[in-house]
Amino acid sequence: MAYRGIIPAASVNWPVGVMRNWLGPGKRFMVYPVRGGELLNYVGFVPTDTQMKESWSAAGDPASLAAEFDGWDPLVGEVIAQVSACFRWGIYDREPLPTWSAGRLTLLGDAAHPMLPHAGQGANQAIEDGVALAAILAQTDRMMVEQSLRVYEAVRRERTAGVQQLSRTNGARYEATTNLDDRDRQMRNQVLDRAWIWNYDAEAEATAAMTAH
Repeated sequence: MAYRGIIPAASVNWPVGVMRNWLGPGKRFMVYPVRGGELLNYVGFVPTDTQMKESWSAAGDPASLAAEFDGWDPLVGEVIAQVSACFRWGIYDREPLPTWSAGRLTLLGDAAHPMLPHAGQGANQAIEDGVALAAILAQTDRMMVEQSLRVYEAVRRERTAGVQQLSRTNGARYEATTNLDDRDRQMRNQVLDRAWIWNYDAEAEATAAMTAH
């Protein structure tokens, strides 16, 4: 599960423009600036066996959040000390749908391929879906929409499934409770591990798939 919320950036001694991710055995605490650096978004991931309602607005308990990260880096404590209210999210994994399209209707983003947040790619993949869909529909006509949606689904399915798997792999690394030195060595390779995500051109790939079709 995740505790999350926002606090004013000016309320703590936070480095301007910096994102930080603290990792501990089975837990992690992440903070990054939003709204042009005016606010800080914090997320505290902790393990739980409790069945939780899937909700973006379920209330969390700031005291429980503080207890989970008691004794961590002082800056983590400074952030949590500013929390007067927070949300509590259940983090559930899902397999992608077997098909995204029916007739002239299709899905994109989490509706088609919900993924864990551990690669920070959920919103990005939805944007890529939209770019790919737009590129494909720009090359079709009203009579070919259903066929074009099949091309869209085909060009996006493998890509998004790979990102889903990376999210699972990262989650296992972040939440490791043993072999932490190995985990840390793996984390140092993230720039290389994620290059295939950052170097992808969704518009070009979709255009090429439509041309080949």
